[in-house]
Amino acid sequence: MSLRDVGFEYVTSDRRVIRALEGVSIDIPRGTTVAFVGPSGCGKSTLLKLIAGLLTTTRGSVVVDGRAVVGPLKHVGMAFQNPVLLPWRTVLDNLLLPLEIMRENGDPRTPNRVAGRDRALALLRTVGLDGAEHRQPRELSGGMRQRVSLCRALIHEPALLLLDEPFAALDAFTREEMWELHQALGLDRAFTGVLVTHDLREAVFLAETIYVMATDPGRIAHVHPVTFPVPRTLGELYGPAGTELIRQMRDEIRPRREASA
Repeated sequence: MSLRDVGFEYVTSDRRVIRALEGVSIDIPRGTTVAFVGPSGCGKSTLLKLIAGLLTTTRGSVVVDGRAVVGPLKHVGMAFQNPVLLPWRTVLDNLLLPLEIMRENGDPRTPNRVAGRDRALALLRTVGLDGAEHRQPRELSGGMRQRVSLCRALIHEPALLLLDEPFAALDAFTREEMWELHQALGLDRAFTGVLVTHDLREAVFLAETIYVMATDPGRIAHVHPVTFPVPRTLGELYGPAGTELIRQMRDEIRPRREASA
């Protein structure tokens, strides 16, 4: 996947033109995960929507699998801070929803109903929710609901997984469990991941490359390759090298926050 000189502008209700993004150019190798961090308002979530095709670039291009993104991507997984599970559907039925949509759209990659159910149950076993398929979302903890959301994003076996603050609402220990789970799923399924997060520790643990963004307009200010071997451990994250990388990125972001206060 590549982004070439990507820019995005929008017009406010009082007709002011806001440059949300400008000059974003990066390459994301297949099977790797990158993270975007930076202050609020730097265009991180906007960038994710441009990659997904939910917004259209004002300038430049987004190319996924050799094709320019000109509309919503069909074979992509997305997970958000709010797991947005349908409360009237069971865990299993929530997982199967993407496959139902694919079937309604006549997508030839849709597995049959038996294979789809088997795939959903296998995913639940992978994330430690074996036996929870008939429970309602209200019966699950926050961490369990987020696990279901991640399974739903992967049920149709997407090559690209987009994550917008997916673990931000969880407590610290559950969040770390989700980092380890996400890492294990990535190693098993080799998807390309794009993560937007305010948690610098999360970025260091999950990404091969971290892009620190600045504001006015949103742009990439710093690039940090993460050289820790994969799979990573929490011990490495909180060790000297991990702590130093987190401190460096914090120093890169914090002056801009203070200047805009």
